[in-house]
Amino acid sequence: MNNDAVIQALRQALAADPRNGPLWIHLADQLMAGGDRAGAIEAVRMSTQIRETARAAGKRLVSLLREDGQLAEALIRAEALLDDDEDPDLRAELELILELRGGAVASDADLSAPAEIAAEDADDVEPAAESSAAEEEAREPALAPIAAPGADEPDENWADQFDWGDLRVTFSDVAGLDDVKKQINLRIIAPFTNPDVYRAFGRDGGGGLLMYGPPGCGKTYLARATAGELSARFVSVSIHEIIDKYWGESEKYVHALFEDARSNSPTVLFFDEFDALGASRGRGDNSFWRVFVDQMLQEMDGVDSRNRDVLLFAATNMPWNVDPAFRRPGRFDRVLLVTPPDAEARRQILTKHLAEMPGGRALDVDAIVAKTELYTGADLRHLCERAGEAALELSLTSGEIHDVTQAHVKAALGKTQSTALEWFATARNHARYANEGGQYDDLVSYLKAIRKW
Repeated sequence: MNNDAVIQALRQALAADPRNGPLWIHLADQLMAGGDRAGAIEAVRMSTQIRETARAAGKRLVSLLREDGQLAEALIRAEALLDDDEDPDLRAELELILELRGGAVASDADLSAPAEIAAEDADDVEPAAESSAAEEEAREPALAPIAAPGADEPDENWADQFDWGDLRVTFSDVAGLDDVKKQINLRIIAPFTNPDVYRAFGRDGGGGLLMYGPPGCGKTYLARATAGELSARFVSVSIHEIIDKYWGESEKYVHALFEDARSNSPTVLFFDEFDALGASRGRGDNSFWRVFVDQMLQEMDGVDSRNRDVLLFAATNMPWNVDPAFRRPGRFDRVLLVTPPDAEARRQILTKHLAEMPGGRALDVDAIVAKTELYTGADLRHLCERAGEAALELSLTSGEIHDVTQAHVKAALGKTQSTALEWFATARNHARYANEGGQYDDLVSYLKAIRKW
């Protein structure tokens, strides 16, 4: 039996028995052998949630995360495991992670309680270097380093590096996702555009919305479009960047970021990769982690409605890893599933990308739409690029421009598939076995609609 057949068989077995830890480990081995490192990490991560394999899988996950460059999560998991039981191999792994990060672990005494940070503490932030404008609509501006406390006279406009002010889009630029846009309009946009109506119902603007779903489905783009609909600033920050680059200063950085948003409202403050905070304060009760999460919660709650004109958006591919504390009323109490584009949305996306290539406008888009169910927006773009490769190579060889043909597209379809399928396989298990509060009801409905339940 070849590797692909073994993987398929293992996935089928796990669909029937998702609490089988050794089976998840076996799947991870096969995925790693097949070159699917991300899938292997996810399989090991699943086995850490099962009691009999939790510790062994946890140690392996630490090493995999370290090798993959995901040092923040590797550090947190290593410390949590060492808190439970000392282990020389794990201790050596922790030292290697710290060496790669170039930092040291703060003592529990230094981080025993959340820092009380006043608004003027933002003055401790060193001016950030000017970042270049994003060249792609899904790429975020790079973060500039922030100095340790004590920096003199910071540039009060340092947070502008995260503001995508010149990249405005609106809902008209977002293909499909009509139901999601309707929910965002009702819950986020309407309170700003019709405040009197909302006040009559005892409602104010502001609040938070957590979007989840497969990678590449446009969660960041939706947040940007919301800002465009409101003519608001759009400030996008990766949680991984905060944790990895601001060791020891993360709480002050988060506070200064919120203060900037409050001072320049209305602002859509968008946190990507929010599952990085999902190592939950309860996992090992790591002091750094606890203080950072508590500071985030404190800023989200605001004081005296200070967050009224600050719209909080977050995106995650793994909502089951998000600390439940973030989903209480007043925080990210609104959760929306962002799914792959439907047929009409795929038609719009394909038409746009194919039109950029020679001969693309003459292709049968409907035939391609029929073959790309559950393809994400990113998958569709990749498909178009693959279809153009043969014509591009031929053009470079002959010195003449050759059109992309339907045969090129057909060949590309044979080499690509939906990257969302693996996500749905994982998400289905959580929807089946961890949906006591109904938080995944929308996911269950969608899985049934696409015949994946």
